Amino acid sequence: MDDAIELSLDSPDGIADCSLEPERAEGELFYNVTILYPNMVNGFSRSEIYCHNLRQDPDTGNYHFETGEDGIHPKIKKLEAQISKA
Repeated sequence: MDDAIELSLDSPDGIADCSLEPERAEGELFYNVTILYPNMVNGFSRSEIYCHNLRQDPDTGNYHFETGEDGIHPKIKKLEAQISKA
């Protein structure tokens, strides 16, 4: 699948908007995921932005976030299964 995917997902804090852009490296297809996670600051909506790579597990076929130096925030990790299904 080489098309970009746009999603809106339910999260405990509201609707999270996601954009998945396909990329290829060394013959492997993975997605660069940008998540706008809802956040309220002083009564104003200020989305938090998270960017991670999503790679497919060859054994299960499910997609998982690639863990970097900073790891994956727990609230973003909870969205992983919903994003993998898309």
